[in-house]
Amino acid sequence: MKHRVTGRRPLALTAATTLALSGLFLGAPVAFADDSAEAPGQDAPLEVLNTRAELDKVGTDMVAVGQTADGGNVVVVTADSAASDAEISQIAATEGFPDASVVKVDRTLSAFAEGDVVGGQGYLSVAPDLPGFLAGEPDAAAWSCSLGFAAFSPAGDPALLSAGHCAFDEDGEPLSDTTLTVPSSEDAAGGTQTALPATIDLLGTFGFAQFGGADGGLGSSGETTATDISVIDIAPDSGWNLVPAVTDWSTAGDSLSSLADSVIDIKSVAAPVLGEVSKSGRTTGFTTGTVDGDDILDGWAPIDGHWVRGFSSNTLAGPGDSGGAVIQGNAAVGLISGGTEATETEEQFTWAASLVTALPQTGGYEVALDLDAPVVTSPTDGAEVQPGTAITGTAPGAEKVTVSGFGADQTVRVVDGAFSVVGPVELGEQTISVRARTGFSSSETVTLDVKVVPAPLVAPVITSPADGSTVNETVTAISGTGLPTTAITVTDAQTDDVLGTTEVAADGSWTVDGLTLEYGSHSVVVTQTRTIDGEDEVSPEATSSFSVIPVSPAVTSVANGAEFAHNDGPSGLAGSGIDGATVTVKLTGAEPTTANTAALAGAFAAASGTFTATVEDGAWSVDFGAALESGTYTVSATQAIDGVSSAPTDLAFAVLAAPVAGGGGAAPAPGEGGAAAPGDGGLAATGSDMLVPLTAGAIALALLSGGLLLVVRRRQQIQS
Repeated sequence: MKHRVTGRRPLALTAATTLALSGLFLGAPVAFADDSAEAPGQDAPLEVLNTRAELDKVGTDMVAVGQTADGGNVVVVTADSAASDAEISQIAATEGFPDASVVKVDRTLSAFAEGDVVGGQGYLSVAPDLPGFLAGEPDAAAWSCSLGFAAFSPAGDPALLSAGHCAFDEDGEPLSDTTLTVPSSEDAAGGTQTALPATIDLLGTFGFAQFGGADGGLGSSGETTATDISVIDIAPDSGWNLVPAVTDWSTAGDSLSSLADSVIDIKSVAAPVLGEVSKSGRTTGFTTGTVDGDDILDGWAPIDGHWVRGFSSNTLAGPGDSGGAVIQGNAAVGLISGGTEATETEEQFTWAASLVTALPQTGGYEVALDLDAPVVTSPTDGAEVQPGTAITGTAPGAEKVTVSGFGADQTVRVVDGAFSVVGPVELGEQTISVRARTGFSSSETVTLDVKVVPAPLVAPVITSPADGSTVNETVTAISGTGLPTTAITVTDAQTDDVLGTTEVAADGSWTVDGLTLEYGSHSVVVTQTRTIDGEDEVSPEATSSFSVIPVSPAVTSVANGAEFAHNDGPSGLAGSGIDGATVTVKLTGAEPTTANTAALAGAFAAASGTFTATVEDGAWSVDFGAALESGTYTVSATQAIDGVSSAPTDLAFAVLAAPVAGGGGAAPAPGEGGAAAPGDGGLAATGSDMLVPLTAGAIALALLSGGLLLVVRRRQQIQS
């Protein structure tokens, strides 16, 4: 019969658990102190805390603060501190430590204790609680499981991930406390019976657990939220150091932190893929198998009747491995949930809860990652740079980087593994610190020293309004680019009046606003000035000449390309514009020409004229004096304010010629102009005063060529 691996089994403990339980104290540790020692002030403990908080605001980690034997104040900080010594001393003074000298060390202090906890390590889930269990209460028991991965709570507090079923007893009642077991006593290290350390401490308490459906039930096949995951919350001041790594069980010893001596770092969280897969747990240690083509990459399996979404492999696992870390390379992919052990005829079948589907059920917990330190590619350490020189580099696997050491911290996203931020602008020696981050995980800090030196002072650039440009609205601002921190001065080139000043921003941009440059031609001169060693240096000049003109008027009565019937030509033009503006309309017209009438077209003077109107209530109109006759026309309309004219609005339209009888169109009604008169051979009657005499031969030639005789109506002449 196959044996189901659930990882929960009552544990018989060795004699090591019976050590001096009456002396066990589970409260917070108490520091040994000399009560006779005089503190720097009545509120010294609070001041120490405030000093640390204030230094943290300026990117500085405080290591210690206090007095020397001669009564002098000292502040100890880490060497990568962003704040200057003067800033640190000033903060210490405001918190009760005046005139403090500053000492820098490589890192913050840590307790000399067995505090490192890694994935794959063994632990006990205790019911009803750890004190009762240690006191031998009859209803207290413990179950052995394995830790999965170091994690962070939604608030950034330390936590550990394990299997959800490790947080419940055999009756489904929730368990609370957890405690570590001695690595050398575990099956994975060749031990025969799990042992507790001589001094037993609380590891953490279960803050979340789900085994099966999200509603607390068994779940079902296909239920996307069904999983097997638990969260063990760790008190931030517990002394446990959660390492974002998984043990390979090669260094198991009596020390609780011995497993941290040989680990696989966790760099990311990923969905499982085909290929090699490994797991780490207290029973079978670190084992490697495969997820092959016959395995399930994303599916559901009932573990003790509880449906768990995950994946399968042939990785060796056994009772007590539940909750253990499942990895592929340096990626966390799952937590051991259950399975069947191998027999002589059957291969191992191990089921793991998939992390990418389990983590969302926890309400915001995330796996702690061992991020690689970023690599700064430019500038190099010790380089001389100009103000605002970009700091670029790579941070593979990170979501963002935080750069500090000069003013406010800058945090930027990492795109395709690379980042870029604006560098320091203050002249002199600068220390830059760069740290990669993903969620609450952060890398080691990389620092480099640079010297910011003045850049060559060239003319600033004017980007708006551009030189030679034309704009239609009053100019209220002049903008451009320049050298960060230099002073910009904008001057009217015609009057030498200073129009405004500003300072170039860290990103090299500047804007002088509050101007009122109205219709007309303008020219501005811009310089930038910097001060070095008390001396002002002024750049060459940049000039922009531009015009502010009214917007072109709109023509609303006639559309560009419009055609009118021969007896329906427009007698005027209308549109919209700026109140008070003078609109000038230039009309140019000509008779239509065809292949048969080209020789005659020159005999007709073009209709043309210039008309003006004033815009009132946003509208204008001009009267041509009569309806336009057949022909083609172009219009150019402008509007002017204070003698400044807009660009023209141009359009063209046509008034069609009268239809000719027999031309294939509808015949004119009797009595209408253009109707054929009796006995005139079908020619349209247009008025005897404008008839063109033609010979019979010319008429015959025109008819043979498929053309039509030209008949001309009286035209209204438009005088300028």
